[in-house]
Amino acid sequence: MKKHLKVLAATVLAGLALSACGGDTSASSEGDSQENATVKVGIVQLPIFAPIYVADAKGYFDEAGLDVQLETVKSGQDAVPLASSGKLDVVAAGFSAGMFSAIETGLDIKVVASMGVSDGDTEKSPTDLVVSKAKVDSGEITDIAGLKGKKIGAAGGAGGTGAFLLSLALEEAGLSINDVEIVNLGNPDMPTALANGSLDAGLISAPFSTMAIEDGTGVSMAVPPAGTSGTGMLYGGQFADGENAQKFFDAVARAAKDLQGEDRYSEENLKIIGEATGQSVEELKSVPLYTWLPNIEPLPEQLKGMEAVWMESGAIEYKDAIDQDSYIDASFSEKTP
Repeated sequence: MKKHLKVLAATVLAGLALSACGGDTSASSEGDSQENATVKVGIVQLPIFAPIYVADAKGYFDEAGLDVQLETVKSGQDAVPLASSGKLDVVAAGFSAGMFSAIETGLDIKVVASMGVSDGDTEKSPTDLVVSKAKVDSGEITDIAGLKGKKIGAAGGAGGTGAFLLSLALEEAGLSINDVEIVNLGNPDMPTALANGSLDAGLISAPFSTMAIEDGTGVSMAVPPAGTSGTGMLYGGQFADGENAQKFFDAVARAAKDLQGEDRYSEENLKIIGEATGQSVEELKSVPLYTWLPNIEPLPEQLKGMEAVWMESGAIEYKDAIDQDSYIDASFSEKTP
């Protein structure tokens, strides 16, 4: 029976962007009131970061006096140093153990927002814990407790967002992340790995989770609970202290409000998301989208839970949790209209 994964902390986060702004060329600094300020954004090219794409396409950044340049990055971990040094102003990506390790070493970044958030729908989820149907049919794995000692795929491995989401399901069954063997495998490759037996289960994102379930390769056994996310936005320290940080945040939050409820599936929004991510409107309609908090506020308690899981798994090597005041800044969401 499919269940919601238990949340480790009192609230939830939602899934990470880093930003820095050494290259900010604001109109005031140039003395030309007609020139927009340049903001460089590193973004993983996924629908989960739709508010940024929507804000750009609908002209919200331009209205705020910002010339936003979107640059595709492979992962947040790769972009963190660029944000800290000012080569990027903002990064939208998944949180990871590497991000926490970078913060612990002193890189100057701030978590300012959450991105895609699960709505907890067990029938239509953007992410599923998919178990091999062959293992279910044979009786080898009949519930989450049966995953003990099994090979489970998670993009990013033990230090990635997938491993954190997996830990929520395991905790419900009295297991920890160390009770399974995590295999670092990309989402597109997991259905095949389930089919050929090289994986027993996988924490898989749509559309690949949907593919595995619909073709009979796997069975969905759990989904993230409502409010859970593994992504967000971070600002580099220089950008966070500048006058354009709030303007950028307000534009993204405005777009997030356009994506509330079923509005996220409007033809206009789906067209924007599809063009930004290389998908058709029809493809986007066929898979569930995440939701977004109206003010895209950061979620400290869930970040705390992520850090704890990665410390437990050994993906984070330092021993004491980082003071959250040093890397979380909720002031932007508190000030946004």
